[in-house]
Amino acid sequence: MSKSKEHPDMRVLKTANCKTLSGKSTLTYQIGCTPESIIHLRICKNSGGGYFSDEWVSLDDIQDVLKERPGGTPVLAHLLTPLLKGKSVNTSAFLLAALSHLKLLRPLPKKKRHHELLDPGPFLDTVEKLTASPVKARATAKKAVRKASTKKAAIKKKAMSRKKTARTV
Repeated sequence: MSKSKEHPDMRVLKTANCKTLSGKSTLTYQIGCTPESIIHLRICKNSGGGYFSDEWVSLDDIQDVLKERPGGTPVLAHLLTPLLKGKSVNTSAFLLAALSHLKLLRPLPKKKRHHELLDPGPFLDTVEKLTASPVKARATAKKAVRKASTKKAAIKKKAMSRKKTARTV
């Protein structure tokens, strides 16, 4: 389970890759879920040199902002900017690329950076399956227990080593 300062209980449901809107680099993004079942997205890697913010953004907030735009106007990256805390102007375009990859948006023909909203139903069905998956939750719990026991063993080994060194001195 990935953690962040803003959302320490965020459960990462899926990590995926997609091309940027320009197609020049590959992004890695994550879909996460809070304990309250609020779905979030974030960009976590960029194979190119562009900076970005790795903050979690609520899918509800994204959908609200995109629905508030004047009717018939295309979806553009700058519409997502108010949802981000800053750090980089690239983040909104990268987020738009991830939304397009998730089939929540579709590029308009002959307009590279203009998109239209799609029905979120299929995406939400997929997310529902991911959140209901007990296998992922158990695997995450086992991994956490394994990490904790390994860490305890390392600390204990280090302490024993110090005791031996203290006795021989």
